[in-house]
Amino acid sequence: MPVDISHTPDFRVNPTQELKLTKPDTELYVGQILKAVIIKSLSENQVLININGKNINALTSQHIDPGDILQVKVLKNDEATVVLQVLRESPPLTPMEAALAKTLPKQAPATHLFASLHEFETLTNLPSNVKQQIHQFLASITPINQLPQQLAQAIANSGLFWEAALLNWRKNGANTTNLQNDFKGQCLRLLDTLLREGAKTAESARNLSCPLAQRENLPLPGAIPQPLAQLPNQSLAELPKQALLNTLGELTEQVLARIKTSQLTNLLKPADQPINLMLDLPLRTEAGFVVIPLLIKEHRQDTPPSSSSWSITFAVNLTDLGDIQAKIKLQDMSIDVQINAEKQETLALLEVNQHAFDMLLTNMGLSLRLWSLHLGLEDQDIDTCNLRLLDIRI
Repeated sequence: MPVDISHTPDFRVNPTQELKLTKPDTELYVGQILKAVIIKSLSENQVLININGKNINALTSQHIDPGDILQVKVLKNDEATVVLQVLRESPPLTPMEAALAKTLPKQAPATHLFASLHEFETLTNLPSNVKQQIHQFLASITPINQLPQQLAQAIANSGLFWEAALLNWRKNGANTTNLQNDFKGQCLRLLDTLLREGAKTAESARNLSCPLAQRENLPLPGAIPQPLAQLPNQSLAELPKQALLNTLGELTEQVLARIKTSQLTNLLKPADQPINLMLDLPLRTEAGFVVIPLLIKEHRQDTPPSSSSWSITFAVNLTDLGDIQAKIKLQDMSIDVQINAEKQETLALLEVNQHAFDMLLTNMGLSLRLWSLHLGLEDQDIDTCNLRLLDIRI
């Protein structure tokens, strides 16, 4: 869990455990972090707890011993029920997890890289071939206004399919445009250019520590995508040439590590299971660049035999519209659309443009069956049956 609790060495609880309270007299607000002491067990699924000096009855689906001290977060507080989420200390790493922590490279979405590339392109103390490679890199990203027509190509160029594109080119001599625009290919070419100019990356200089380097959790299979915040442009103009090359090299390595790990995670899926593909999709906007977490999911039907419907779920953070999640489901030639937004004005704008979206689908030979708008984002809903070794969060 992201929040630590007070030290309770003998207490282990499922991180998703919730306590449901009878309406307490004390005022609680959603998001509040509290300490709760277990006074005694009242029945198999009911305990008496003390919060802020007041004893309250609570329902729980897990065994909790009297005397345990919990740290809890208020998830819900309405007229009938208060729901508390139990937070806990992160357990110590197992030997396997400790080994992975040492061997897995740092990885991060391309938001960290894009936050710096614009400035790198204009710096006078960088070699011209590096700036030219950066320019080609940025120009290869799909514009967001072309996404409806070029979605399939943008996904194909996302980096996950780089090796397949190389194999196809070698076998069939296909057009090299897709190879030139592939995101992983662009990262590899940029890294190669930097190394030729003397960059010392994390792999070649273990003691280097890029100030922009951050370790990010990989999206778990089946989890509802969450928006990646756009990062402000970094102020790097005062750094010497070698530091600039090292910084850009390490950021590029982080993006490549994320792509490689995502490729391995997707490859480990059993062949007989429905497709459940997660990726980061970089897009160019008028204001800069965004990275959209994307989930492509196959929904298999029992009748008729071997039929499937498909859904695409994505999340995006836009400067003016805020955080948005959308799920588009295709059944035959009909489209269902569900959109969640953090801003009411964004929902109002989407409502006004429903007809334009309907006409866009009609021009593509599709029909809009459902248009559903909701205020507030959905939390991650992890499909635990698909978890595998590479999904361990470290």
